[in-house]
Parts: sequence; structure tokens; C-alpha cells
Amino acid sequence: MSTLFWVGIVIHVFLCLFLVMLILLQNDKMGGLAGLGGMTSQSAFSTAGAATFVQKLTRVVGIIYLVLVFALGYMTIQQDRSAKTASALKQATEQSAAPQAAPQLPAATLPAEAAPEAPIAPAAAE
Repeated sequence: MSTLFWVGIVIHVFLCLFLVMLILLQNDKMGGLAGLGGMTSQSAFSTAGAATFVQKLTRVVGIIYLVLVFALGYMTIQQDRSAKTASALKQATEQSAAPQAAPQLPAATLPAEAAPEAPIAPAAAE
């Protein structure tokens, strides 16, 4: 694995921890994920005010986190493809480097005409 990949992993871990800390710092009333499911009719139509610094920072860190996740995934896919290509090239090189000997047929499969005849020894007279 490349050095850039491992640097990305370290940054990814720090972003995870920082994002968890930012989410826990959010105000419970209309802050972060708490406001998605618990909105009442009064808060849905109210002018609650602009987003705080923590909310904006959470949004930015979340976007950076997602971009980094996609970049690390892309780097992993490229690493796997290059490893498969390298192993396929290695196998092809090993196969072409092996000596190409003609296959030897066993004697039992040769036709009768091709089998050598044994010389006939003259019979000794008694």
C-alpha cells in the first residue's frame, strides 16, 4: 500500500473522532440530527435563526469525511486491479519461460507398423 493511502487512513480516523465530538456538541433543540424527527408544528414554521458555527463546521467536516471515504475506496480498487494485473503477467511470464517439450507417447499406444521388430536368432541344430 502506498504512503498516501496510510496518511488518508490516519486522517480518516481523526475526522471520525472529530465528527463524533461535533455531533455531541450540537444543541438538542433543532441542532444536528435531533431536529429531523422531533419537529413540532411551531418549530417547523418558526424562524429559528441562522446556523451556528458548530453546525456549519459539522457540515464541512461531514463533507470532507465523505470525500475522503470515496477517495480511499477508489485507491483500494486501483490497488486491487494492479495486483491482479501483476499476478496475471507473472503467470503468463512463467508459462512462456517453461520449456516446451514434445509430449512422449507410451510404447503401448504406438501402431504395430511403427513398433521395431526384434531380430530372429537362427535356431541351433541339435
